Amino acid sequence: MRRRREKVEITGEAEQIVSFRLGKETFGVKVAQVREIGKVQDITRIPRMPDFIEGVMNLRGQITTVVDLRKRFNIAPEDGQLRSAQSRIIVAEIGGNQLGLIVDAVEDVMRVPKQSITEPPKNLITAVGVNGLNGICTLPTKLIMMLDMDRIMGEDELMKIMQNEREQKAISTG
Repeated sequence: MRRRREKVEITGEAEQIVSFRLGKETFGVKVAQVREIGKVQDITRIPRMPDFIEGVMNLRGQITTVVDLRKRFNIAPEDGQLRSAQSRIIVAEIGGNQLGLIVDAVEDVMRVPKQSITEPPKNLITAVGVNGLNGICTLPTKLIMMLDMDRIMGEDELMKIMQNEREQKAISTG
């Protein structure tokens, strides 16, 4: 299946983004916030974690916490399946920690005009409570909800993840 690339005329400054799908919705993040994108690997479940934290994985010798973004944002699976062959992990540095974020599919890496990204309506953020939504990119055929990776997780959640990673590292080395 060939993907059709979005044709976007760029005048002035541009932002390079990675777009991905969660359910039927398209989200995007700045390329600068992404370390790598890979296939979903073996994930070890950790007890007593919120349901959106899938567990941890060993990524080139570093214990990495894995978060399912669809669960994090309470988005139902499009076809009832939890994962498909297109599911990917976007690895990002968040709050000084490396996190793997499971998405349904990575769509594209593209350059968009900076002026196409506007602030989301304030009432949307308060009503929905979506952490990390920091803009909406308007393209000719779709809207992309822009996320700030540093704001996807709350401070208390990051502290719990850091504690968990320290414990997992101590178990694996000792």
